[in-house]
Amino acid sequence: MVDRPHLVLPRLQHELPRKKVRGFGQSPDRVIPSHGAGLEREVDSVIESVKSRDPPRGIDPSLILRVQLDRDSSVDEAEWRRSGLSLLSNDENKTLVLFSSDQELLEFKRRLAAYAQGAPPGQKAASYQQMFSAINSVGEVQPTDRIGRLLKGVGIDSPDKIEDAKEYLLDVELWDIGTAQLNRARMEAIAEFISGASGKVTDQCRFSGLLLMRVKCPGVLVRDLLGFTEIASIDIPPATSLEVSQLLDVPLDDFGDIEPPPPGAPGVVVVDSGVTSAHPLIAPALGEAAAMPRSLGDASDENGHGTMVSGLALYGDVERCIETRSFVPLIQLFSARVTNAENLFDEERLITTQMREAIEYFHESYACRVFCISLGDPRTPYSGGKVSPWASILDSLSRELNVVIVVSAGNYKHLAVDGEDPAAALTGYPAYLLDDAARIIEPATGIVVVTVGALAHRDAVPPGQGVHIQPIAAQGEPSPFTRSGPGLAKSIKPELVEVGGNMAFDSVLGVARNLAELSVVSMRREYIERLFRSDCGTSFAAPRVAHMAAKLLGEFPGASANLLRAFLAASARMPGAAELLLRDLVGDAPTQLCGYGQPSLERAIESGKQRAVMFADEKLEHDQFHVFEVPIPVELLEQKGKRRIGVSLAFDPPVRHTRIDYAGVKMSFRLIRGKSANEVAEAFRSRTQGEDQVDSLLRSPWKCEMHPSSSKREGGTLQSAWFEMRQKPRRDYGDTYFLVVRCERKWAPVEEGPQGYAVVVTVEHSADIDIYQLVRERVRTKLRARERQRAR
Repeated sequence: MVDRPHLVLPRLQHELPRKKVRGFGQSPDRVIPSHGAGLEREVDSVIESVKSRDPPRGIDPSLILRVQLDRDSSVDEAEWRRSGLSLLSNDENKTLVLFSSDQELLEFKRRLAAYAQGAPPGQKAASYQQMFSAINSVGEVQPTDRIGRLLKGVGIDSPDKIEDAKEYLLDVELWDIGTAQLNRARMEAIAEFISGASGKVTDQCRFSGLLLMRVKCPGVLVRDLLGFTEIASIDIPPATSLEVSQLLDVPLDDFGDIEPPPPGAPGVVVVDSGVTSAHPLIAPALGEAAAMPRSLGDASDENGHGTMVSGLALYGDVERCIETRSFVPLIQLFSARVTNAENLFDEERLITTQMREAIEYFHESYACRVFCISLGDPRTPYSGGKVSPWASILDSLSRELNVVIVVSAGNYKHLAVDGEDPAAALTGYPAYLLDDAARIIEPATGIVVVTVGALAHRDAVPPGQGVHIQPIAAQGEPSPFTRSGPGLAKSIKPELVEVGGNMAFDSVLGVARNLAELSVVSMRREYIERLFRSDCGTSFAAPRVAHMAAKLLGEFPGASANLLRAFLAASARMPGAAELLLRDLVGDAPTQLCGYGQPSLERAIESGKQRAVMFADEKLEHDQFHVFEVPIPVELLEQKGKRRIGVSLAFDPPVRHTRIDYAGVKMSFRLIRGKSANEVAEAFRSRTQGEDQVDSLLRSPWKCEMHPSSSKREGGTLQSAWFEMRQKPRRDYGDTYFLVVRCERKWAPVEEGPQGYAVVVTVEHSADIDIYQLVRERVRTKLRARERQRAR
């Protein structure tokens, strides 16, 4: 039972101002008749090509356009729809893929013909000029466009690089261009074609806009598939990479009997290489361990990685448990094995299928709501553009099942390039962690999953190692292998960091080394010989955060996944050593490597004397906003010291990985002071034509300038920022600030609303003031007044 439970955040509700019609950007100068005629010829060529195609039996030819826009122009999605086209994909290069069910493109051609005629008499601009003048070219999606990133990474950047007789194992993605029934029929027809051409479809996935097939086939068939209009991309399946660790030696006799978790304890599921179910420190708390798919055999861990991750997910700080000789499991552990003895995913199953089966199974069977995935594909450092199907399925499951999925950022190994001093592993730290090659890897790019980077927790090299062994990072600094953001849409990734270990540089051998004394300790697979082992990696930071999320769920069993994420972010603090080290590097290095900082279970669960935490777990209709009252005690304003107001927002929008605008909904927040509730509502509500406009509150001094800024945090779905007051605020700012939370629909279907979200507000002061008690009385008074008002 906590002494100072978190408080409910009082709310009012208002409507978001109507969105301004999105502009088309600057249209390039065009000679309209010749430009229009050129586009007409290109469109006619696509139509003729579709008509001449001979698709496999059961598949109607699909008319799919590849449209290249001018880099300085844009076209609103609604304009494409009015032209009879549906947007399937877009990217940062302004390349669009559009689908039409009308194979004659009648409406699009009608508009294009009107544009090609030039300006009608009495008008300055041609019809539909803003739309068509933004288009550079129209064509078909080419076979090379369908070659995935990993295939290109191994030198296959064109169909002629494919070897006819070689057998390939590939993931084939189809466009989502119709109803579920039509998509199923299209997949079945293509699968039948593959089977009839000496290929084999070993798995299929149809989920939340994802249409994937795992295919084994000869190269000659791969070339045929690259020519299918219905296919979006073909690529090598995801893979994972793990390292062997050193071991620690600790006797079992030092520990007493381990009791099982209490009845009703929350569960955490580790999706990894399996678990050693008979380990004496794991067995009493283990619910079920299963292999996904069953063809992997039993759920036992043949590598040791999953067992080590499981120990950290179950106990959090294992080293602390060893020091205190106390292992008391308070959560239930579950294990989903998804890799084989060589740490590879199943050849015949899609990674999306494995993830979905594992997460849905434990959610449906045991109501598990916290999952940890310390796996990643080291070949996929994020370089911009779209996220992978792997990340997308995790984001979609997070939203659909209301679960928290914690993912490791991935490990980076800095290698000296030709002519570079090998000591760069030491002297080049931490700058190389911001290199393009050190960016987060799939599936850490997901925007609803919580991505976790790593911190060094020790920097003492044991005596006897010699002066040629030097720790790379100091305590509290980023681990020398952790990966950096930003993520999709410049979102803050990783959002959190936890202890993942350190490395040392050996100047004699010229290499970075793992040392047990600098590593993280957890459970060993071969427990009969030794109970514990040590290793380094973000893989061992993520389960500590998953452990916190499960503990939070135990304290707040009715909380949404959004609220759990918001509590974690609200509790996070940037490690002082990391901030000092990184603040002078280019860009926003502290945020790129550490996100919002290291979370604290104590801060996440309970308020403190000098810190009051308020929260709301809500739903908000598209294109509306909520206003929350934030009570600011007079004592906080009058007493000298550092005053801080923190806001953390978490939401789970619908997503589509084929789109560069991945999230279908955008949310944001602003903290306003010095105005009344009515003034805030008036400033943000929509206005009818003819109504007087009001002054914007989105400027100083009314808007509280928070860090990180809105431009840095709003690309993500977990946003956290602080407003700090070192000087005494003006009296006319008042004793109530207002938090405005806004929800803007992008491409999300109307039926996907309302959007769920959670917000956590922290009010704190460095002086010895009982802020919690003062805020609690204000909140209680407000809530009692509202109850009386409702009763009238």
